Amino acid sequence: MTNVHGNLSHAMRDNYNEHGVDEYYRKVAVTYRNPFFPGIKKVIWTFMNRWWESEGRSMYEGDQHRSDPLRVLDMAAGSGEATLCLLEWAQTSNNASSFTSTAALASTTISPSQPTLPDPLAAIRAISTPQTAGSSRPAFIPPNARPAVSRPGGSASSSRKSKQVFSGAMNPPQLPKGFDVDIVATDPYTSPAYTDRTSRPCHPLSFTDLANGLTPSDIQSISSSEPIWDMIICSFALHLVTSPSELFALLYELSGKAKWLIIIAPHKKPEIKETWGWSRYDIASWTAAGESKLYGGGGKGISQNEEDEEETELEIVRDKVKLRLYRSNAF
Repeated sequence: MTNVHGNLSHAMRDNYNEHGVDEYYRKVAVTYRNPFFPGIKKVIWTFMNRWWESEGRSMYEGDQHRSDPLRVLDMAAGSGEATLCLLEWAQTSNNASSFTSTAALASTTISPSQPTLPDPLAAIRAISTPQTAGSSRPAFIPPNARPAVSRPGGSASSSRKSKQVFSGAMNPPQLPKGFDVDIVATDPYTSPAYTDRTSRPCHPLSFTDLANGLTPSDIQSISSSEPIWDMIICSFALHLVTSPSELFALLYELSGKAKWLIIIAPHKKPEIKETWGWSRYDIASWTAAGESKLYGGGGKGISQNEEDEEETELEIVRDKVKLRLYRSNAF
């Protein structure tokens, strides 16, 4: 079978209907690119900033801080969008720290200029990143903060569409020296595209393989009481598991191997039941969502409108891309 260049059609539904899911990804195994890449970067950076403020800082800067990297599984990794975003998030912070140190040294010492090394993430830097003046740390929004009331005369629909619960700034925080992200990627179809774009290996494991307990061969063995990964990210792929029984088998197996599950998609699928090993998390307050927020009563509940762009405490929304967070019931 001959590989084709590009994504065939930018409308993924058309691709799936014409070629079938499996056949489509086989055809674009080398050339696949996700057209939602800018939005993916924004929701990942917004989430990682929130994770750092709520959990990461105490893990890596406390008295008994971790020295090992943050362990991440990029599941159904495509052409490496999530991987590139995570790596650049960490690298941007490290570069900012290095620049600060260099600037301080330069104020007292004159040294010859050094050649600039090639930037392996130059492609992703072409995507503009909002900047804030004065501080390199994004403003922290208290969990219970309410969005600003729209001005008189503004329509309800425009106010709803523009609402942001989380800070619009995406600048990474100041990470400690030596902080690193160890990413393991899996994808049964687009491993060539992933490697071509990231220069990193990608294991050809499918959802079925992972549901059956298979793991990449190069993962490090750790204590059985600890998760293999801190986070699992699945971007624009989990909705392709259309059988509830297969989805349950996959998620339940993974709930014993990672603490966090991050789902990124242009819609609200798939529905993940709490009996499947994971509980929906409130990203703003960094607490379990609970039934009141999930189903109404004490909160807005989960909107069933696939086109709804309103951001809530349970969902980061940027450029039609949505990020949801789940915590394993085992950790």
